[in-house]
Amino acid sequence: MATPALSTGLKLLSETVARKRQERSSEVLLLAAGALGIKEEDLAGVLLQDERLLELAGRVILSAQDISLEAKRRGLALALAAAVDDPSPARLDVMELVHAALSSIDAPHIRFMHVMSEAEPLPELPEQPIHGQSYGMSVDQVSKEDEGLTEGASAILQKLLSLGLVESASNGITFGDRYKAYALSRLGYRLLSFLRDPQVE
Repeated sequence: MATPALSTGLKLLSETVARKRQERSSEVLLLAAGALGIKEEDLAGVLLQDERLLELAGRVILSAQDISLEAKRRGLALALAAAVDDPSPARLDVMELVHAALSSIDAPHIRFMHVMSEAEPLPELPEQPIHGQSYGMSVDQVSKEDEGLTEGASAILQKLLSLGLVESASNGITFGDRYKAYALSRLGYRLLSFLRDPQVE
């Protein structure tokens, strides 16, 4: 059976989508090269010489094609650049986690993380609990800071927890989910640093 010909409108739509996907992939490679201070051709040469870097680059390129949020594409570019700058197995493992997380989250998750990164009074979990000091934020507290997150806050939190970007900060104290304190994990801070990097603003 013959395949029906595409109408002019559908053909234009298909070509536009294909072009945008190619542009997004190229953009990520250009940004990664820029972050490293090298030419695109030199970046390609480095990637082709290392199987694990090439695998990560392939995943980043494929992910970038379908990511409309510019901040996420920039984050992917910096994660790839960080892996190229230090291709040690441990660093590559972390960048693969960053890639997977960036590919899975959307604008509301990033907003949630931005709010949580400003939790007072402690920016990081202390090695030992400090009497009288709170740490992290509850879902309700995040929602008060950004009311647009209120309806989806619990679902957003669960996604971030599943990706290891957020962790419990309740020091073992049990509360209802909406009152329990949470904070960004080290991986969460790392990912957020890529999204905030001034080199790609």
